[in-house]
Amino acid sequence: MDLWQRAKGFAEEAAKRSQEISKEAAKRSQELTKGAAKFSQEFVSETAKKSKEIASEAAKKADLLRSEALRAAEQIKTLTVDLPIPMPSTVGQASNAAVVPEPGSDLERFGVTEELREFVKGITISTFRDFPMQDEPETSDVPTVSNVRQDLNEWQARHATLVLSTVKEISNFRYELCPRYMKERKFWRIYFILVDSHVAPFEKQYMEELKKKEEQKQIDSVKENPTALPPTAPDAKETELPKSSTSLTAEDLDAFLLGDLGSDDEGLDDGKDGLDDDFDKIGSTSILPLFDAYAAMLRGRAILSSPFPFLSSLFFSASASSASYSFCKRKPPYHPSLKPPVAKKIPFTCSAHGRTWEDPYRWMSDTGDPDLVDYLGRENAYADSFMADTFDIRRSLVGEMKSRMPDKVSTPPEHWGPWSYYQYIPEGREYPVLCRRLRHPDGYAKALLNYMRGCYVHIGTCRISLDHKFLAYTLDISGNESFTLQVKDLHSGHVIPNSKVEGVVSLAWAGDSSCLLVFSMELGSGLEDHLLFTEKDMSCCMDITSTKDGKFITINSNSRTSSEEDTENMKDGLWLVRERVAGVQYFLEHHYGFFYILTNAPLESTSSAAEGYYLARCIAEKSLTAEWQVIVLPGQDVSFQDMDIFHGHLVLSIQQKGLPLFCSIDIPMSVNSEQPIKLENLNPWFFPVPSCLCSIVAGSNHDFMSSIYRVMPDIIVDYDMGKREFTILHQEEVVGLTEKGESDSYGVAFPFIFTITKSKKDESLEDGQQQSWTDLSEAFSCERIEVVSHDGFMVPLTIVRPQKAKHTNQSPGLLHGYGAYGEVLDKSWCSDHICLLSRGWVLAYADVRGGGGEGSLHQSGTRACKMNSIYDFTACGMYLVNEGFVHKNKLAAIGCSAGGLLVAAAINIYHSLFSAVILKVPFLDICNTMLNPCLPLTILDYDEFGDPRNQADFEIIHHYSPFDNITQGCYPSVLVTASFHDSRVGVWEAAKWVAQVREKTCPTCSQSVILKTNMSGGHFGEGGRYIHCEDVAFEYAFLIKAMGMLDDEKQSHYYQMDSFGKKC
Repeated sequence: MDLWQRAKGFAEEAAKRSQEISKEAAKRSQELTKGAAKFSQEFVSETAKKSKEIASEAAKKADLLRSEALRAAEQIKTLTVDLPIPMPSTVGQASNAAVVPEPGSDLERFGVTEELREFVKGITISTFRDFPMQDEPETSDVPTVSNVRQDLNEWQARHATLVLSTVKEISNFRYELCPRYMKERKFWRIYFILVDSHVAPFEKQYMEELKKKEEQKQIDSVKENPTALPPTAPDAKETELPKSSTSLTAEDLDAFLLGDLGSDDEGLDDGKDGLDDDFDKIGSTSILPLFDAYAAMLRGRAILSSPFPFLSSLFFSASASSASYSFCKRKPPYHPSLKPPVAKKIPFTCSAHGRTWEDPYRWMSDTGDPDLVDYLGRENAYADSFMADTFDIRRSLVGEMKSRMPDKVSTPPEHWGPWSYYQYIPEGREYPVLCRRLRHPDGYAKALLNYMRGCYVHIGTCRISLDHKFLAYTLDISGNESFTLQVKDLHSGHVIPNSKVEGVVSLAWAGDSSCLLVFSMELGSGLEDHLLFTEKDMSCCMDITSTKDGKFITINSNSRTSSEEDTENMKDGLWLVRERVAGVQYFLEHHYGFFYILTNAPLESTSSAAEGYYLARCIAEKSLTAEWQVIVLPGQDVSFQDMDIFHGHLVLSIQQKGLPLFCSIDIPMSVNSEQPIKLENLNPWFFPVPSCLCSIVAGSNHDFMSSIYRVMPDIIVDYDMGKREFTILHQEEVVGLTEKGESDSYGVAFPFIFTITKSKKDESLEDGQQQSWTDLSEAFSCERIEVVSHDGFMVPLTIVRPQKAKHTNQSPGLLHGYGAYGEVLDKSWCSDHICLLSRGWVLAYADVRGGGGEGSLHQSGTRACKMNSIYDFTACGMYLVNEGFVHKNKLAAIGCSAGGLLVAAAINIYHSLFSAVILKVPFLDICNTMLNPCLPLTILDYDEFGDPRNQADFEIIHHYSPFDNITQGCYPSVLVTASFHDSRVGVWEAAKWVAQVREKTCPTCSQSVILKTNMSGGHFGEGGRYIHCEDVAFEYAFLIKAMGMLDDEKQSHYYQMDSFGKKC
């Protein structure tokens, strides 16, 4: 059939239908007039008037549709020169082509801008296919509109119509994907998530205009007819249209607007080209409401409520907000009789870049306000009430954790000079004691630093002088991270009088131990007389260290993305190594006349900073430090993370295919000045490590002359770099689950199978040198996989689980995330995890972008790319559910500090993905915080999150800000913890977020959102050995309750048998 003839036939059919519309409208007007006769004469007269207006409006709408159809036919006619005649399988595509392009002003109003067109050019069909979004559940029997419009509001529906007719990329994607790969509703949900930052301002402006018009219309209506009364309930009920008719009409409207002529039409087409079947479906319905809605969309406005309720029931669907919480989708846990606190609201208007918003909880940022202390106290009382029924399980959990702890804990001694240094925790104590003993057989032990206290204590920095005569350390006992310096004479055991200095951040001993250099945030105590250096750039942090050999003091001035170092050898004074350059960082060590430099500075062959770090060196003379020689490049699949240096060896901390490793190189090395050497060509010794090791960090390693390198924390191993041998010194002992081996006096335990990983270069490592570990692999397993994110990026995901929980689709799970500052997510082993693992939980760790790792993993999750972190995290959550690791209703998430921002932003987007969430000292009010440069970390964080004084950065931050994007609906159960003296993340961030959730979200579900504030601690908590058990037990009990597992726990009086047959 000729395309023109088909379009012409379509127009004629529309004209025919328009006549039927007029008859239908006249019939309806008569019915309305008769029904209205039951009321007073005045009301009858008003009803007749309105009926005539409706009939007239219906006729206009019919004419409008006929006109639109003819215009569409003309449009098709003009396009036939360029378009091939479609086959029957391309009906949906042909229908899209029939939509008439709108004027430029209308396109702009509905967000179809040139900026949007450029953006979608970067989207591929894989973006939609691989987008981390769960499939929609089966449609319930609750009456709804069609599969598309129940997810699109008025503005979005109009935008979608325009995009399909004017943006060929989206039209093609929709044609290729729907309905073969996904339903219409999923396609448009993904689309609006992807383009949200481009279209949100237009939608907001449109909705604000509608709101104003609605308010004005209601005012005008009251003025015109102040005495009008609604009809009685029975009469209104008589004139109500069947619900099924409304639902079907909405589906037809979607089919016409969005080209949905196949996705949900399960019947066979009876026409040759597939159009007549769908048009007949429209004709079989009550079409008056259809054209009413269609005409409203053509005019680009919402269908507003009528001043006459009984007319609204005829022609307008009920407002979605009227029944927002008519039923709760979740089954929240038991609620206490105590009602959640209601925070007071004080009007406060914020503004930036022409945008204004209300922040009624702004008053909480004043920690001196007694109302804040009162509110936090009431929240603590509510949290205790909410958790009252978990008392027994918390007591049980604490008992389990303590029973796994040995009575005494001691670290292996570290040899440095004539002394061996170590720490131990006495029986029943919270904090460790620093000790040393002489290395000869008759050496005696002596406590150097004993910070056993009954309240908060935090040791910031601890430095022993190179002659071993003095100990300098910083102490915080308030929680606000304001440290006080104290210097102790190790011979007399007394603190040196007048050595206390407030606000000390870092310190270093000069090579002869006669001078102590400190960096302080507060000038005082006579420090002005000895001032060496002042940093005026507020975006930088200062740090003072000494090189390993003690020959130089280095002053490091670092921002999040750049660094600058000054050196001093106490003879030539202070001199700059290289000036700061944006995006470039470098760190140096000294070795017999050379500075070895780890840097990401641009190589000569490139114009921008390298994606990763490499090794350079220069002669350690003031006039030659600018002449760097590149000596070692990392090689394929390897990235340098850090370095350390010794008398005969250089140690590199590396990432190899996402796994942490260490290797050593013999120095001094012979390097060709013309060409750098690949790491693999320097005969490196890759330290053998267990194959499933998730976390490995360097020990103290103070002794420059040593050939031994120590790593920790899951295991403590000494690597002899000269002999290329290693000795296992210590693994955490889990009482009742492991036994002490003869070769290990410190106890051993690790949850996974340990096979030594050897490099191909490790020819000298004989099989007999491999040492065995006692492990828990019979009970638990660990694996590392990669998950596809929304843009194809492969997100590393580490999964720890009981052997019995493999792909059962029934296990509860806890997903950890951080994703900021280039920090690698902490995956170190802790025996506390056994409390969840032995109960069948799956523990997962998502290394999302923004965190540490290879190449540009950090930068691709910062500033404008921050949404990558959030989508990576949700992709991992969906993977755990879809692959059967975790039950779909039993997935929990946890995030700490900046990780709290990650998790809270994720639940704003996907309310139903997580059933329980723990946010620990979370960064939630990022938009307001970053707009306040007076807060301690704001300026430093510009490099990480962006500077909201710049409008582009502001829009991005505001788009994902957890506090600013709380929406209506059912949120998961959430435990939020905060510390009153936290100097990094203000206590008000957690308090404001909880208050906002209570105000905006489902009132039933929000009762399961609790806030627990430590009124005496800081950002890192109180940290004692047994206090830690109490905190973790509270968190685990919350998760068990939120998952609805508390009754099972109580009934079973839980006793889990471990793999060794003992009770835990």
